[in-house]
Amino acid sequence: MTNIPKISESEWEVMKVIWIKNPCSANEIIKQLEDSTSWKPKTVKSLISRLLKKNVIGFNEEVRTYYYYPLVDEK
Repeated sequence: MTNIPKISESEWEVMKVIWIKNPCSANEIIKQLEDSTSWKPKTVKSLISRLLKKNVIGFNEEVRTYYYYPLVDEK
């Protein structure tokens, strides 16, 4: 992917979790970020939604759970 959209600092924090542990569910991302941020689960899910719209992450659905994975390298 050559045209990587601009992502916010908050989205960047979510991406770091996805790069480290992929694929991962929204609950896993929320749990990973709960110590370093004061974000509510709804906030994290909104950030995930924004990243999906920007096409920097994708997902697979398994038994009513979405597992997110990066579509761009961390570099």
